[in-house]
This record gives sequence, structure tokens and C-alpha cells, in this order.
Amino acid sequence: MDFLEDDSYSSRTPPLPGRPLPYSKVLNDPIHGHIELDEVCMHVIDTPQFQRLRDLKQLGSAYFVFPGAANNRFEHCIGVCHLAGVLVEHLRKVQPELGITDNDVKCVKLAGLCHDLGHGPFSHVFDNEFMKQARPGLHWTHEKASEDLLQYLVDDNEHVNINSEEIRFIKDLIHGAPRGDYPQAKKLFLFDIVANQRNSVDVDKFDYIQRDCHNVGIKTSLDARRLMTFARVIDDQICFNQKEAYNLYEMFHTRFSLFKRVYTHKVGKAVEYMLSEALLAADAPLGLSASVDDMRQYMFLTDSILKEIERSSDPQLEKSRAIIKRIRKRDLYRFVDQILVPLHLATEIKASITADAIVACQEAEDHLIADDVIVEWLKLGYAMKDRNPVDNIGFFSKWHPDVKFHVPKEHVSSFIPNDFEEITLRVYARNNDKRQRIQQAFRKLVKQMNEKFGVEVVLEAGVGVYGDYNAGHFAFPTAPTPSRQVPPQEQRTPTQSPYKATPRNIIGFASPLPPVRFSPDHRSLPNVVSPIHSAQTSPIRPMRLEPSEATLLPPNYTEISSPARKRVREDGHLSSDLLTASVAQLKKTRTM
Repeated sequence: MDFLEDDSYSSRTPPLPGRPLPYSKVLNDPIHGHIELDEVCMHVIDTPQFQRLRDLKQLGSAYFVFPGAANNRFEHCIGVCHLAGVLVEHLRKVQPELGITDNDVKCVKLAGLCHDLGHGPFSHVFDNEFMKQARPGLHWTHEKASEDLLQYLVDDNEHVNINSEEIRFIKDLIHGAPRGDYPQAKKLFLFDIVANQRNSVDVDKFDYIQRDCHNVGIKTSLDARRLMTFARVIDDQICFNQKEAYNLYEMFHTRFSLFKRVYTHKVGKAVEYMLSEALLAADAPLGLSASVDDMRQYMFLTDSILKEIERSSDPQLEKSRAIIKRIRKRDLYRFVDQILVPLHLATEIKASITADAIVACQEAEDHLIADDVIVEWLKLGYAMKDRNPVDNIGFFSKWHPDVKFHVPKEHVSSFIPNDFEEITLRVYARNNDKRQRIQQAFRKLVKQMNEKFGVEVVLEAGVGVYGDYNAGHFAFPTAPTPSRQVPPQEQRTPTQSPYKATPRNIIGFASPLPPVRFSPDHRSLPNVVSPIHSAQTSPIRPMRLEPSEATLLPPNYTEISSPARKRVREDGHLSSDLLTASVAQLKKTRTM
């Protein structure tokens, strides 16, 4: 039966006026599942200023290393908006006495949605590298640009219904603290949701940790929903159930791991330096740094700037095009070497190890100049520099849900570190052909620094600059008196792995006097390093800088390196026999 041509059928079903549901959209997000966005949020999303985020890579230069790191700021901001709404609605439900209004919910969600509007090309490359060099006297941050771009978004789109009082509140929510006296400023806990300045636990981290791990293929145990379920407000601060203390430490450790393994990957950082230098070379003709003063121009500045430079035939962009071409051909700046820096020596080492100092240690035939070398000073931590962020988190128990207290890390786990900042000094070469010479000069400088410090610290291979407190092997000005004779079955040679037999029972030290072994009762030995202490909190601090053997280049690196073989192959002079011989030599060198 053809219903379209049946008049009797159509007459029995007269058309009814439509009554649609309140305007909203449901998005299927790979991290949070189905996300419903209300009309106000959709009005903001459907603007050129917000759609710009589709063209900004969340992980910046990491995409040149991790092919899966193709996620953009667009989906991250939507995820943060969703989580901000989930958390504020949860607090309103479980604690109605907080007086959270519909307008509060609206502004918190919009703050999550707009918190990253101001990011520039390749995200943090633009503000952390490019802007600091292009306009060093300007204190500019992407958070400030987010506030400015939000104002421009509202002014430029009549359909966006956000009044001036709400804009002020949203800007402060993005900032993380109230900057004036208005009704919502008294609800300090609301400012903890999107950008938490107290302890750095906020929905921004909840989203990017899960989203970035998902995209680069790293597993994470972070369960943001669980943390938010066990959250409540005490004394105007968002607090968590005390049983979530370890999960919060895990969250900060996962963040640290992402920075260590992804965000500051040695190849990604090399690309970051090249991107920054390409943008600096194009700054004068294109006015890139000046665009931050005019949001009408800045909103068009995205990752597509590379294509714009490549398409141009302007002679002023020749240097920038050359750098970008090197990136396209994978002729990257090369990681040379690195050392972990003891925190108590950071100031002196930073002032002493510079590009000029490294070049000064070269051999006469090396022909190095300071511009060949890049020295990176990399600080990583738990999001609050050298402080423990969990010390600033309030907790409650199921028996006293309205009493806030602190949970010492000693009550959580003995594996939690004592130091919450790690400093790594890295060296890069702009020219791969000079990589080995730069490494030799750098290691010569490191040796001079160790002689300058004058205190010998013997480190076993693979242990690291901070030493191993089970193995010990630190030098002492005087030898402490042993408290007991160590049985033969507990003794080992200095090169024996500290993880065999009884790893926590022996602390060994090397000194100008004959080696002695000590009992595990370190309290009776005032000069002994505690096995649970770090290098910075121990009575004896290792002072030797130790480049890793893993980064040492083979003597014939210049001939067998990937760029060298690629260059010869492109010139058509590399026979298959020579290639096989080069690979065999490389394998032989690695086994030496």
C-alpha cells in the first residue's frame, strides 16, 4: 500500500504543531561519552572565535612525534565545559545550603568552555617560547588572551546572550580567583572548579590528562568522575574524601609522566625550538606578536600559519620557510646530551652551563659557535613548582563530612617523593654534523664543573645523578664508625645490583678510607643518608653531574647517523653494500 498516495490515510492524520524540546545538542565524546550542551553553550560554540580552536593542536609540537596526538583545543574545551557542569551540579545537589544558582552553573560551564580561547599556534609553543622572545617586556599569557577573546566573541556575535556582569564573573573563573567585589566573588569554591590556584585540582586537568593519554596511547587510571563524586565544599573550599588521597597523588604523578614522556619529549622539544624560530623569523613581515593587541587579527592566528608562510614567496620569509622545510624533511635539531641537576646546585649550574661555556670547551678543530648550541633548562613537578599540591587539599571523613583536615603524605604511602621538582639540563645541536663535537665539549664542561665542586660522588652505572640510597656509594670527609659487622652473605661488590639479596638492609659508602658497610639503623649514624630521603633532603647531598652513558654517541656517529645516511642516499652515492656496512657498524658500536 502506497501511503503517500492514499488520501484517506493522510486525512486521518492531520498535521500537529511541533513542540520541540529545549534547544541543545548531544555530542559523542571518546573520553566522557555523550555530552549534552545547552543553548547558551551552543551559541558560544557556533561562533568564528570558538571554531578557531579546531585549528589549534592541543599537544603542539608533540604531534610531530606522536601521530595520535591530533586532538585539538576544540574538543578539550567542550570536555572541560562538561566536567565543570557535572561538578557544580553535583555540589548543588548534595549541598543545597551553598546557594548555587542557575546563573552560577551557566557561568561556570561557560568558563570551562572558554578557558583556552586565547591559545596561539601550536598551543604553549606560542606563549612559552615565541612571545617571550618576540616581546620580552610584555607579560602576556594565553589566559589573558582567553579573557580578551571572550570579550570580542560577545561583542561580535549578537546572538550570544551574556551580560557584562556575567562576563566579569567568567573572566575571574578563568583566572582562578575573584578580582573584585561582586555577589559571586563570595563563593570562593566556584573558582576552584576550572582553574584551581589553591592546589591545582580542577576539571581542566581532569580532561586533558584523560584525553591526552587516550590520544598518545598511554594508559591512565585517573577516574575523574569518582573524584567529583567524593567532593564537597568545606570552609569555602572544594574538599575530597580522605580515601581519595592516593588517587590524587596518582593524578599528579600521571601529569608529571605526561610532561616527562610526551609534552617535553626530546624530539618534540627540538621541533618546538624550530617552530619558535620559524615564527620569530616571520614576525616582522607578518606582525605575529603584534596581533595579540588586536583580537580581530589574533583570532586568525592558528597552526595554519605554517602553510601561509610556505605558500608565500616574500623574500623576508625565506629564513622561516627554510626552517619549516627542514621540519617537513625531518632534518630536525638534534638532542645532544642531558644531566639531572641537584636542586641545591641549580642556580650555580644554570649560570655556568651556557652555550658560550660549552663552545669555550671545544677542541681547536671543532669550529663551533654559540649559535650551534641550544641549552634547555627544564623544570618538571606536580603543578606547583617545588611544592606538594596535596598539602593544600582539604579532606573529610565519612564520619565527619563537614570537618576539613590535612592528610600527611606519610599516611598515604612510603613511595611518595620528598621532592616535587625535577630539573633537567638538556643540550641540542642545530646542525647534526656538529652534534658529536658539541657533546664532547659539553662533557668536558661537566667534568670541569665536577672538579669545581670538589666533592666526589661515585655513582653506579644506570643509577642516575641523585644516586641510589640502597647502594649508597657516596664520599664522606670522614668515615663513620660501623655499628656492626656485616655478615658475608649481605656483602657485595660496588658494581653489584643493589636490588639483589637484601636491597633495603645495606647502605654502602665509598670514601678515601677503606670501604665500610653500615647497619640499616641510620638513626645511629648522623652522617648516613636515609634510604627514604631524597638527594635534596638528605644530610649528604651528591654534587657530581653525571651525563648518562645511554646518550654517548659512537666515535663514527657523523658517518653512520640517520641524517648522514639519508643525505648520502638522496645524493645517489650510497650503495647497498655501504649501507649494510654502516648498519653493521652501528650495531657493533651499540654492543660495545
